Amino acid sequence: MPGHLPWLGLPLRERQERAFLQAKISFSSDEAIGSTPDTAARVLVREDVVLTNFAVEALIARGELEQKDIQWRGAGRFGAFCAQIAMGDPGPFLVWLTPGGQITPERIRSAEAIEFDAAERLIHVPAPNPQLGADLIELPLSDRLVLPVGHWLQLLWANLMGLPTFLWRELAGRNPVEVVFKGIWTALLTGSTDPMKIGARMGRKGKGCRIHPSAVVEGSWLGDGVEVGANAVVRGSVLADGVHVEDLSLVEFSVLAERARVQRLGMVKFSVLGTEAAGGGAIQLSVLAPGASVKHAAALMDVSLGQQGVQVMRQGTLCNAPLGFGGVCVGPGTTIGAGVMVGPGRMVPGGLNVARSPDQIVRSIPTGITGTVSVKNGKLEPI
Repeated sequence: MPGHLPWLGLPLRERQERAFLQAKISFSSDEAIGSTPDTAARVLVREDVVLTNFAVEALIARGELEQKDIQWRGAGRFGAFCAQIAMGDPGPFLVWLTPGGQITPERIRSAEAIEFDAAERLIHVPAPNPQLGADLIELPLSDRLVLPVGHWLQLLWANLMGLPTFLWRELAGRNPVEVVFKGIWTALLTGSTDPMKIGARMGRKGKGCRIHPSAVVEGSWLGDGVEVGANAVVRGSVLADGVHVEDLSLVEFSVLAERARVQRLGMVKFSVLGTEAAGGGAIQLSVLAPGASVKHAAALMDVSLGQQGVQVMRQGTLCNAPLGFGGVCVGPGTTIGAGVMVGPGRMVPGGLNVARSPDQIVRSIPTGITGTVSVKNGKLEPI
């Protein structure tokens, strides 16, 4: 269900509710369509849409000014990039309705689309595969985020787009005074004025976290009961309650839901792991549904070797992945076995156990065999 999808460490429904409460308006999950006329204005958000309180506040202010039904549409480079992520979904995603009148699907669809200034910032992030282009990618970001997450690739990008601004506000502060105080205090702790070192030192650790002394945790938000093992690295990520990062693992710029696990020597970068998902292989720009597992030496590929870039299937139509990159979605309860490689843009259905071909697994070893051998049909044979 959309309300249970992970977004920045919490279920989407809870994040939606927090956005409305932070915007100082009441939130109700009751069905609004077909309701009786109301004397107050209403803000409606689709159940599969992520949003921030800054977007809600901007919508309310514009609605009160215009005094007509309006719907959200992003402007500028940020809005154009969000349109890529929407992959043809026409919306509406977020709507302001004037007081009075019955709420109907026709009224919602007919609300005038108005472009909102995103007050965007451009940042440079590491490219998923520098061998195919520049080392850095220029990415527009904004606090006013409104995105659908009905497709797994949309869910991935919604988390990636929301991650930098979320970490900034949660770790650095929500107002200028708090930012200055935390910045000075962290500079004193690090003994440096280097912004990179100060940012890396900032972090939030919940109750009962256990971080091994040799582990590196930089610029990350950790929930309650998180464990990070020896020589593991966690950088720029959100780890929800009960997440376990085992020894010698790497987690960068990712969001891990409750009780997710990164197994020993596992690598998770720019990805989203659902509740109780487990990653032990190479996972990049991918989504693991609840209970999914990727075993050691498995790889979820994220870059196409062709010039066209990665494409994904959405409602029976091939769509280009934003920036041409896209990993793999592993369905709920599915296990990707050791050594299996899944091509980019694929959606592996739930409830499967994906194993390597038996022909590639040594099952028969003849007596007295010597020299250089190869595997053929599961049997060792001289070359």
